[in-house]
Amino acid sequence: MSDFIKVLIVDDHKLISEAWSSLLKDAPQIVVCGTADSEALSFDQAIIHKPDIVLMDINLGAGSGLNAATKILDSLPKTRVIGLSLHDDITYVKKFLSLGAKGYLTKNTNKSELINAIHSVSKGEVFIAAEIKDRYFASLLNVDETEKKELTMKEIEIVKLIAQGLTSKEIGDKLFVSHRTIETHRHNILKKLDLPNAAQLSSWAKDKGYV
Repeated sequence: MSDFIKVLIVDDHKLISEAWSSLLKDAPQIVVCGTADSEALSFDQAIIHKPDIVLMDINLGAGSGLNAATKILDSLPKTRVIGLSLHDDITYVKKFLSLGAKGYLTKNTNKSELINAIHSVSKGEVFIAAEIKDRYFASLLNVDETEKKELTMKEIEIVKLIAQGLTSKEIGDKLFVSHRTIETHRHNILKKLDLPNAAQLSSWAKDKGYV
């Protein structure tokens, strides 16, 4: 193990990346090895620098932080990922951790918590931001409440296509099923998520990092 924990910062806002870098500038045993502002660039930078920790913004303007995290973890199994997001939705936290991430911080975090998270995750521990930690662990004990909003892989695939603006017929053609089957899925998805229409569903999908 090297003397320093190498950290790659991924955020599509340059000012935020600079802020995180500044916070970590004098942190003990931590060095920022690079930054990236998109899904593609984050993967390229990860391959080049082989960071110990990736601080990953969930909502990237170009691509998805969820997809980026999955690609990095598949290619660099020794690298650990900590999610960074404005969102404190527990379903969202669980989704990100289910991909293999080892931490989740909201952008309300302070310098002390950020450094603590990096050191904890580098040692193999899971770190959840203090402001959502209690709700996260409580949700693990309340399966009925959390599971009712969980989408199947097929439903997630359809949500992504809806969010891209495809009609039910276009989605049906793409997935080799009838448009009526897609309409049924669409109805079930909206009911499951308690959303009124496709516009709200598209907004939800982007918020969750599916597109």
